[in-house]
Amino acid sequence: IGFAIAFYLGVDKLFIHKTARNLAQRSEFFIGLVAMIIGTQFFLAGFVAELIGRNSSTRNHYLVEKEIK
Repeated sequence: IGFAIAFYLGVDKLFIHKTARNLAQRSEFFIGLVAMIIGTQFFLAGFVAELIGRNSSTRNHYLVEKEIK
C-alpha cells in the first residue's frame, strides 16, 4: 500500500501537477511513508518468527498415544 501511494504521488507530481507543492508538504506522503515502515516491520517480524519456528528443538517431536494399524 505504501509503495502504491508513493507511486501515485510520483506520477502526480511528474506528469499531472508539475507546479504543485513539494511532496513532503502533502499528508499523503507521510501516510505512504508510515505504511511502508509498518509493512517492513510486519515482514521482518514474520521472517524472524519463521526462523525461530524452523530452528525450534521440539519442532517435529510428536507424542503418539497409540498406533493404529
